[in-house]
Amino acid sequence: MSERYSPQFEDKFIAFVDILGWKNHVVAAEAGSGLSLGELLDALKLLRGPQAEFAEFQPTICPMSARKGRDVAFCITQVSDCSIISTEVSAAGVISLVHHCWAIALTLLQKGLMCRGYITRGPIHHEAGTFVGSGYLQALDGEQNVTVFKRRADERGTPFIQVDKAVCDYAKNSDACVQEIFRRLVKMDGEIGGVFPFKTLSHSFMIGPEFDVDREAKSNAVVRKWITDMKAGVRAFVDTTNPRATTKLEHYLFALDEQLGICDSTDQFLQDFQTPIWVLQERRKNPK
Repeated sequence: MSERYSPQFEDKFIAFVDILGWKNHVVAAEAGSGLSLGELLDALKLLRGPQAEFAEFQPTICPMSARKGRDVAFCITQVSDCSIISTEVSAAGVISLVHHCWAIALTLLQKGLMCRGYITRGPIHHEAGTFVGSGYLQALDGEQNVTVFKRRADERGTPFIQVDKAVCDYAKNSDACVQEIFRRLVKMDGEIGGVFPFKTLSHSFMIGPEFDVDREAKSNAVVRKWITDMKAGVRAFVDTTNPRATTKLEHYLFALDEQLGICDSTDQFLQDFQTPIWVLQERRKNPK
Protein backbone atom coordinates (compact mmCIF):
# COMPACT_ATOMS: atom_id res chain seq x y z
CA MET A 1 0.00 0.00 0.00
CA SER A 2 1.51 3.35 -1.03
CA GLU A 3 1.95 6.11 1.51
CA ARG A 4 -0.57 8.90 1.41
CA TYR A 5 0.76 12.22 0.05
CA SER A 6 1.41 14.69 2.86
CA PRO A 7 2.01 18.31 1.75
CA GLN A 8 4.78 20.19 3.56
CA PHE A 9 5.87 23.77 4.02
CA GLU A 10 9.28 24.50 2.50
CA ASP A 11 11.81 27.22 3.15
CA LYS A 12 12.00 29.01 -0.23
CA PHE A 13 12.82 32.28 -1.91
CA ILE A 14 9.51 33.92 -2.81
CA ALA A 15 8.52 36.82 -5.08
CA PHE A 16 5.20 38.60 -5.47
CA VAL A 17 4.97 40.84 -8.56
CA ASP A 18 2.04 42.77 -9.99
CA ILE A 19 1.31 45.28 -12.75
CA LEU A 20 0.65 48.80 -11.51
CA GLY A 21 -2.52 50.59 -12.56
CA TRP A 22 -4.14 47.39 -13.84
CA LYS A 23 -7.68 48.46 -12.92
CA ASN A 24 -7.32 51.66 -14.93
CA HIS A 25 -5.91 49.71 -17.88
CA VAL A 26 -8.93 47.39 -17.82
CA VAL A 27 -11.42 50.26 -17.59
CA ALA A 28 -9.71 52.05 -20.49
CA ALA A 29 -9.72 48.88 -22.62
CA GLU A 30 -13.43 48.38 -22.01
CA ALA A 31 -14.02 51.98 -23.07
CA GLY A 32 -12.01 51.48 -26.26
CA SER A 33 -9.09 53.69 -25.23
CA GLY A 34 -5.59 52.90 -24.01
CA LEU A 35 -4.42 49.31 -24.42
CA SER A 36 -6.69 46.85 -26.24
CA LEU A 37 -7.92 43.62 -24.67
CA GLY A 38 -5.42 41.72 -26.79
CA GLU A 39 -2.59 43.89 -25.50
CA LEU A 40 -3.75 43.33 -21.91
CA LEU A 41 -3.73 39.58 -22.46
CA ASP A 42 -0.23 39.82 -23.91
CA ALA A 43 0.85 41.78 -20.82
CA LEU A 44 -0.45 39.00 -18.59
CA LYS A 45 1.70 36.53 -20.53
CA LEU A 46 4.72 38.75 -19.92
CA LEU A 47 3.94 38.70 -16.21
CA ARG A 48 4.72 34.99 -16.18
CA GLY A 49 8.17 35.69 -17.54
CA PRO A 50 10.08 34.13 -20.45
CA GLN A 51 10.86 30.86 -18.63
CA ALA A 52 7.61 29.98 -16.90
CA GLU A 53 7.86 26.27 -17.75
CA PHE A 54 11.10 25.98 -15.81
CA ALA A 55 10.83 22.29 -14.91
CA GLU A 56 11.50 21.30 -18.52
CA PHE A 57 15.13 22.40 -18.48
CA GLN A 58 17.95 23.58 -16.24
CA PRO A 59 18.34 27.28 -15.44
CA THR A 60 20.71 29.04 -17.80
CA ILE A 61 21.80 31.68 -15.28
CA CYS A 62 24.92 30.55 -13.40
CA PRO A 63 24.46 26.89 -14.47
CA MET A 64 27.40 25.72 -12.34
CA SER A 65 26.10 27.25 -9.12
CA ALA A 66 25.03 24.96 -6.27
CA ARG A 67 21.47 23.68 -6.35
CA LYS A 68 19.35 21.02 -4.70
CA GLY A 69 17.26 20.07 -7.71
CA ARG A 70 17.64 20.30 -11.47
CA ASP A 71 14.74 22.76 -11.73
CA VAL A 72 15.65 24.67 -8.51
CA ALA A 73 12.07 23.92 -7.32
CA PHE A 74 10.86 26.75 -9.56
CA CYS A 75 7.11 27.30 -9.31
CA ILE A 76 4.91 30.11 -10.58
CA THR A 77 1.25 30.88 -10.06
CA GLN A 78 -0.47 33.74 -11.85
CA VAL A 79 -3.65 35.32 -10.50
CA SER A 80 -4.97 38.04 -12.81
CA ASP A 81 -2.37 40.84 -12.80
CA CYS A 82 0.02 39.33 -10.26
CA SER A 83 2.45 36.42 -10.09
CA ILE A 84 3.74 34.41 -7.15
CA ILE A 85 7.11 32.81 -7.90
CA SER A 86 9.26 30.60 -5.67
CA THR A 87 12.55 28.71 -5.87
CA GLU A 88 14.60 26.54 -3.57
CA VAL A 89 17.07 28.11 -1.14
CA SER A 90 20.35 27.71 -3.02
CA ALA A 91 22.76 29.84 -5.02
CA ALA A 92 21.13 28.78 -8.31
CA GLY A 93 17.70 29.27 -6.77
CA VAL A 94 18.22 32.85 -5.64
CA ILE A 95 19.78 34.08 -8.90
CA SER A 96 17.15 32.26 -11.01
CA LEU A 97 14.35 34.00 -9.11
CA VAL A 98 15.97 37.44 -9.27
CA HIS A 99 16.71 37.07 -12.98
CA HIS A 100 13.14 35.92 -13.66
CA CYS A 101 11.75 39.01 -11.91
CA TRP A 102 14.23 41.23 -13.77
CA ALA A 103 13.03 39.80 -17.11
CA ILE A 104 9.41 40.44 -16.15
CA ALA A 105 10.17 44.06 -15.21
CA LEU A 106 12.12 44.69 -18.42
CA THR A 107 9.57 43.20 -20.82
CA LEU A 108 6.71 45.08 -19.14
CA LEU A 109 8.75 48.30 -19.31
CA GLN A 110 9.17 47.78 -23.05
CA LYS A 111 5.36 47.80 -23.29
CA GLY A 112 5.08 50.99 -21.24
CA LEU A 113 3.88 49.19 -18.12
CA MET A 114 5.19 49.60 -14.60
CA CYS A 115 5.32 46.82 -12.03
CA ARG A 116 6.03 46.46 -8.34
CA GLY A 117 7.00 43.50 -6.21
CA TYR A 118 8.85 42.04 -3.27
CA ILE A 119 11.38 39.21 -2.99
CA THR A 120 11.84 37.51 0.37
CA ARG A 121 12.51 34.14 2.00
CA GLY A 122 10.18 32.09 4.15
CA PRO A 123 7.89 29.08 4.57
CA ILE A 124 5.52 28.26 1.71
CA HIS A 125 3.70 25.33 0.20
CA HIS A 126 3.64 26.16 -3.49
CA GLU A 127 2.16 24.09 -6.29
CA ALA A 128 1.11 25.28 -9.74
CA GLY A 129 -2.28 26.58 -8.61
CA THR A 130 -1.90 26.66 -4.83
CA PHE A 131 0.21 28.67 -2.42
CA VAL A 132 -0.01 28.76 1.38
CA GLY A 133 2.46 30.06 3.95
CA SER A 134 3.72 33.00 5.96
CA GLY A 135 6.48 33.51 3.40
CA TYR A 136 3.85 34.31 0.77
CA LEU A 137 2.07 36.67 3.17
CA GLN A 138 5.36 38.43 3.86
CA ALA A 139 5.93 38.91 0.12
CA LEU A 140 2.36 40.16 -0.35
CA ASP A 141 2.64 42.65 2.50
CA GLY A 142 6.08 43.72 1.30
CA GLU A 143 4.79 44.45 -2.22
CA GLN A 144 2.22 46.85 -0.81
CA ASN A 145 4.87 48.70 1.20
CA VAL A 146 7.89 48.84 -1.10
CA THR A 147 10.28 51.59 -0.02
CA VAL A 148 13.40 50.97 -2.12
CA PHE A 149 14.66 54.16 -3.84
CA LYS A 150 12.11 56.28 -1.96
CA ARG A 151 12.60 60.03 -2.23
CA ARG A 152 10.67 61.02 0.89
CA ALA A 153 10.93 59.52 4.35
CA ASP A 154 7.24 58.62 4.38
CA GLU A 155 7.02 57.31 0.79
CA ARG A 156 5.53 53.83 0.38
CA GLY A 157 4.75 51.80 -2.71
CA THR A 158 7.64 52.85 -4.95
CA PRO A 159 7.36 51.18 -8.39
CA PHE A 160 10.14 48.63 -8.09
CA ILE A 161 10.63 44.97 -7.14
CA GLN A 162 12.30 45.22 -3.74
CA VAL A 163 14.80 42.57 -2.62
CA ASP A 164 14.87 42.26 1.15
CA LYS A 165 18.06 42.17 3.21
CA ALA A 166 18.02 38.40 3.81
CA VAL A 167 17.93 37.68 0.07
CA CYS A 168 20.58 40.31 -0.71
CA ASP A 169 22.86 38.85 1.95
CA TYR A 170 22.38 35.32 0.63
CA ALA A 171 23.27 36.37 -2.93
CA LYS A 172 26.30 38.36 -1.78
CA ASN A 173 27.61 35.33 0.13
CA SER A 174 27.14 32.95 -2.82
CA ASP A 175 29.65 32.08 -5.53
CA ALA A 176 31.35 34.59 -7.85
CA CYS A 177 28.88 34.07 -10.73
CA VAL A 178 25.84 34.74 -8.54
CA GLN A 179 27.51 37.79 -7.02
CA GLU A 180 28.35 39.25 -10.44
CA ILE A 181 24.92 38.63 -12.01
CA PHE A 182 23.19 39.92 -8.88
CA ARG A 183 25.16 43.18 -9.18
CA ARG A 184 24.03 43.52 -12.79
CA LEU A 185 20.35 42.93 -12.04
CA VAL A 186 19.94 44.65 -8.69
CA LYS A 187 20.72 48.18 -7.55
CA MET A 188 21.41 48.52 -3.84
CA ASP A 189 19.74 51.09 -1.59
CA GLY A 190 21.44 50.65 1.75
CA GLU A 191 20.92 47.09 3.01
CA ILE A 192 18.04 46.39 0.63
CA GLY A 193 18.02 46.26 -3.16
CA GLY A 194 15.72 46.79 -6.09
CA VAL A 195 15.51 44.81 -9.32
CA PHE A 196 16.69 47.43 -11.81
CA PRO A 197 16.08 46.66 -15.51
CA PHE A 198 17.18 50.16 -16.48
CA LYS A 199 20.85 49.15 -16.15
CA THR A 200 20.66 47.16 -19.36
CA LEU A 201 19.61 50.23 -21.37
CA SER A 202 23.06 51.36 -22.38
CA HIS A 203 25.48 50.62 -25.19
CA SER A 204 28.86 49.17 -24.27
CA PHE A 205 31.82 48.41 -26.53
CA MET A 206 35.52 47.60 -26.49
CA ILE A 207 38.21 49.50 -28.34
CA GLY A 208 40.21 47.12 -30.48
CA PRO A 209 41.39 46.54 -34.05
CA GLU A 210 37.81 46.37 -35.37
CA PHE A 211 36.51 49.38 -33.42
CA ASP A 212 34.29 51.53 -35.67
CA VAL A 213 33.13 54.91 -34.36
CA ASP A 214 30.24 55.26 -36.81
CA ARG A 215 28.94 51.77 -36.04
CA GLU A 216 29.07 52.39 -32.30
CA ALA A 217 27.38 55.76 -32.71
CA LYS A 218 24.54 54.14 -34.64
CA SER A 219 24.15 51.47 -31.95
CA ASN A 220 24.06 54.15 -29.27
CA ALA A 221 21.37 55.96 -31.25
CA VAL A 222 19.30 52.78 -31.27
CA VAL A 223 19.57 52.55 -27.47
CA ARG A 224 18.60 56.22 -27.18
CA LYS A 225 15.47 55.57 -29.24
CA TRP A 226 14.55 52.57 -27.05
CA ILE A 227 14.74 54.77 -23.99
CA THR A 228 12.79 57.69 -25.45
CA ASP A 229 10.11 55.25 -26.68
CA MET A 230 9.88 53.74 -23.20
CA LYS A 231 9.48 57.20 -21.68
CA ALA A 232 6.67 57.96 -24.10
CA GLY A 233 5.10 54.57 -23.37
CA VAL A 234 4.96 54.88 -19.60
CA ARG A 235 3.72 58.47 -19.88
CA ALA A 236 0.90 57.41 -22.20
CA PHE A 237 -0.63 55.00 -19.68
CA VAL A 238 -0.44 57.10 -16.50
CA ASP A 239 -3.30 59.25 -15.22
CA THR A 240 -1.44 62.52 -14.63
CA THR A 241 -4.37 63.84 -12.55
CA ASN A 242 -3.60 61.14 -9.97
CA PRO A 243 -0.76 62.34 -7.68
CA ARG A 244 0.18 58.80 -6.57
CA ALA A 245 0.39 57.58 -10.17
CA THR A 246 2.43 60.65 -11.15
CA THR A 247 4.89 60.02 -8.31
CA LYS A 248 5.45 56.46 -9.55
CA LEU A 249 5.88 57.73 -13.11
CA GLU A 250 8.54 60.20 -11.94
CA HIS A 251 10.62 57.34 -10.55
CA TYR A 252 10.67 55.61 -13.94
CA LEU A 253 11.34 58.82 -15.87
CA PHE A 254 14.24 59.67 -13.56
CA ALA A 255 15.79 56.22 -14.06
CA LEU A 256 15.34 56.43 -17.84
CA ASP A 257 16.80 59.95 -17.93
CA GLU A 258 19.88 58.61 -16.13
CA GLN A 259 20.32 56.13 -18.97
CA LEU A 260 19.89 58.93 -21.52
CA GLY A 261 22.71 60.69 -19.69
CA ILE A 262 24.89 57.64 -20.30
CA CYS A 263 23.96 57.84 -24.00
CA ASP A 264 25.06 61.50 -23.98
CA SER A 265 28.39 60.54 -22.39
CA THR A 266 28.90 57.79 -24.97
CA ASP A 267 28.22 60.19 -27.83
CA GLN A 268 30.69 62.67 -26.34
CA PHE A 269 33.35 59.96 -25.98
CA LEU A 270 32.89 58.85 -29.60
CA GLN A 271 33.08 62.45 -30.77
CA ASP A 272 36.23 63.09 -28.74
CA PHE A 273 37.76 59.86 -30.04
CA GLN A 274 37.80 61.34 -33.56
CA THR A 275 39.02 64.75 -32.45
CA PRO A 276 42.75 65.57 -32.56
CA ILE A 277 44.37 65.71 -29.13
CA TRP A 278 45.52 69.31 -29.59
CA VAL A 279 41.92 70.42 -30.20
CA LEU A 280 40.76 68.71 -27.00
CA GLN A 281 43.61 70.35 -25.07
CA GLU A 282 42.59 73.78 -26.38
CA ARG A 283 38.99 73.13 -25.34
CA ARG A 284 40.09 72.28 -21.81
CA LYS A 285 42.14 75.47 -21.63
CA ASN A 286 39.33 77.63 -22.98
CA PRO A 287 36.00 76.01 -22.02
CA LYS A 288 32.91 77.77 -23.31
